[in-house]
Amino acid sequence: MTQRYPGEPVDLPLDNWLYEAKPKANCPRCASEEVKLESAAKSGDAKARFEAARNIRQCPHSSAG
Repeated sequence: MTQRYPGEPVDLPLDNWLYEAKPKANCPRCASEEVKLESAAKSGDAKARFEAARNIRQCPHSSAG
């Protein structure tokens, strides 16, 4: 069997910006997603962490008054 690549596969880390999020103060949705973000970070669940960060970034803060 011939080898097609010069070495073993490399596992690259995900960019930190995928997990960055700045929740707006007094926004209930942001607060809820921040709890999910922290929980996912502690448990090592990358997908849940990304989704919570994305939801915070995309929050319209409509219920924040």
